[in-house]
Amino acid sequence: MVLAIAGYLLLAIGPWVELAWSLVNTLGPTAVIVVAARRLPRNARVAWYLLALGIFANGAAVVPNTIVYDVLGSEAYPTIADAFYLLFYPAVLTSIGLMIRRWPPQLIRPALLDAATITSGIGVLAWVYAIEPALDDPEYSLAGQLVRVAYPVGDLLLIFLALILVRSGGASGARRAVRWGLAPPWLATGLITFLAGDLIWLFIGSHTVPDWAIRGIDTFYFAAFVILGYAVRHATATDEQRATAELRPPGIPLMSMLLLALLMAPAVLILQMSHGAFQHGMAIATGSTIMSVLVVTRLTVLLRFAERQTAQVRDLARRDELTGLSNRRAWTDELPRVLERARQTGLPVSVCMVDLDHFKMFNDTHGHQAGDRLLKEAAAAWLGQVRQSDVLARYGGEEFIVLLPDTGLDTACTIMQRLRQVTPAAQTFSAGAAAWDQVETSEQLIARADAALYQAKHTGRDRIVAAGLAEDAATSDAPS
Repeated sequence: MVLAIAGYLLLAIGPWVELAWSLVNTLGPTAVIVVAARRLPRNARVAWYLLALGIFANGAAVVPNTIVYDVLGSEAYPTIADAFYLLFYPAVLTSIGLMIRRWPPQLIRPALLDAATITSGIGVLAWVYAIEPALDDPEYSLAGQLVRVAYPVGDLLLIFLALILVRSGGASGARRAVRWGLAPPWLATGLITFLAGDLIWLFIGSHTVPDWAIRGIDTFYFAAFVILGYAVRHATATDEQRATAELRPPGIPLMSMLLLALLMAPAVLILQMSHGAFQHGMAIATGSTIMSVLVVTRLTVLLRFAERQTAQVRDLARRDELTGLSNRRAWTDELPRVLERARQTGLPVSVCMVDLDHFKMFNDTHGHQAGDRLLKEAAAAWLGQVRQSDVLARYGGEEFIVLLPDTGLDTACTIMQRLRQVTPAAQTFSAGAAAWDQVETSEQLIARADAALYQAKHTGRDRIVAAGLAEDAATSDAPS
């Protein structure tokens, strides 16, 4: 296709040769999309078939265009060729809309807001310098004015789609997706390339340009068709990546684009006032209002996202990554609150230190992965035996700690016995239990439980020792 485009640019001589080259450059990408889309799931094919229809219609418009202007010598406007050209916009809009529906809502919602805000800013410029002049041009009939307006409106829709495709990947998402070969950046690149051709025609307006320059502009459209056709190759990868994608906050480039969009309406106002001809007050006010509402809505979404992220970070900071239990920091924060409540109510509080027996030997024998699996399984089994008000936490390594509110020493030892019975992989543990004396600090309470654990490990392991009791009163009991 690159060679075909180069051939059109360099070798097309005469209207009929140009027509033949144009059809080649149109039918190639169309055929690629139709054939390649057949490997996709049935519910994903329609979107790509619509994209192929849009490309074919826009490229095939050269046939009625050549007949009307070169064969019949007509100067009518609009013609049937404009219907073919304009079909590209609704076909592509529907196509990419169907693709977007398959993406996770957490990606598409902020992308829609960002794209709508930036497009609204560009829309103010489009209205002032393209749409309204076309509507007020007396040289054209009503149909001609409407067709002239349809092109910039269609371009605004393409800008909106391109921004969604780029933004939906999150911060630096487009850059990563290009590296991975995903479809949205290729689609966005194709749309932007197509827009480049339309933008050149907008600047040219009614000026006469040589035939070679027209072929150069057409090259943008043909290149866009090829890029859009190439995007179908990565359609499946796109769905897989988006299914597991995470929402990311907007980066500096996006924030800069949003700021630039907000400044477009004031810039037009200042420019017109500097020339002493303020003519588009309603358009500027409408655009500014729409953008302000969108920005406030986007900030609300961003604030909620930040709140969720903060909550997640807070939860991760208080949770052990391996076992999913509370970590030492969370447990240490909770203990003073429980002790203060017990001080006010006079109810007992107990703390139990638990250490898996011979864990290092188990690791050396079975490997670290088996050791990690044992820790996770033990944590899950023990968590099922404690009450909802109790706090089971990983204290470090193979050591765990249990906070038992409203629990005396005897009941605490009974709960520890339940934990011993469900310890997985035929493993055992040693434990030390201590009841708060209503006077000592949390550090002193933990130290007494730790001392009881030390005693349990040095008196044979696989037992529970209650702190502050005589050794012969300690609950022990290796299973028979």
